[in-house]
Amino acid sequence: MKILERIQGISGGMMLLPMGIAAIMHTFYPRTLMVGNPSTAVFSNAGTMTIVGILLVFCGIQFKPQQLVTTLRRGGILVAVKLVLSVVFGIVVMKLFGLAGFGGISTLALVACITSCNPGMYLALMENYGDDTDISAFALLNLIGLPFIPVCILGFSSGNGIDARSIMATLIPFVVGFLLGMFDPAVRNFSKSGTSLMVPFLGFCLGANIDLKSALSSCGLGLILFLIFTLINNIPMLLVDRFCLKQDGHASAAICCVAGLSITVPQLMAEVDQAYLPYVESARAQIAFAVVASAIVTPVLVKKLKRSRGSVSENMLNKFEL
Repeated sequence: MKILERIQGISGGMMLLPMGIAAIMHTFYPRTLMVGNPSTAVFSNAGTMTIVGILLVFCGIQFKPQQLVTTLRRGGILVAVKLVLSVVFGIVVMKLFGLAGFGGISTLALVACITSCNPGMYLALMENYGDDTDISAFALLNLIGLPFIPVCILGFSSGNGIDARSIMATLIPFVVGFLLGMFDPAVRNFSKSGTSLMVPFLGFCLGANIDLKSALSSCGLGLILFLIFTLINNIPMLLVDRFCLKQDGHASAAICCVAGLSITVPQLMAEVDQAYLPYVESARAQIAFAVVASAIVTPVLVKKLKRSRGSVSENMLNKFEL
């Protein structure tokens, strides 16, 4: 039936298709995914962090010491820009508009969405369009891709501190993998397909957190939220990638994708501060739409950017040969 070949023919298909299937199941047949372990642990949002941890170990194993400078120079700069944009936006919105936000979109929804990135989608796309350095940046991206970032930003704006423990918890699996690969190169060869194999499982777990009915019910404000996300993130990131790093722009576009994990932020923040409780349901619905829209748009944009730069290079080469 050539199932694998057809899925790989879709940009980000190894992430996108399992995510879509899981979202449909979660929306219409939610109890199917909660049948019990081990099925629930593998095919629901309960397994998300486990799979992220395993992916970080695999990325650490494949990371070579000689890639460190290049990874920090390319992926590190993009991750730093994304983090700065998130922090500045979050603090400004909180100071100007308070908890209520503006236009029917709460600050909770704005910060949770704008700070979001989807390391799983990034990894799936870089497997097709990136190189080893792009792939190794997955570990850096996970530092800013977890829900504790918007929680820290909102908490910081309210006078609370930063959760250093969560940062350490993200770094440890990568460091463990890195040490294994450095001490025994055979481990690197043994696990070279690990990231590719885990991506569909991550996609399914993330999709199991998306309620399509809720997303569609907030399509108007959800679309506005997605457009704000694109304006704040994609344009500055693309400019940095193109003009500062001299890259195609495909990596920055892949970073700018709203993750399914961001849907969990409103509830997490409400547990920290009950003042956010009235905004939880609307924020989750609006973010869910942004997640769906971003999952559709991001692979198309990455493919277009990669091809457009490739076409220019090929044309220049042809002229030189003539």
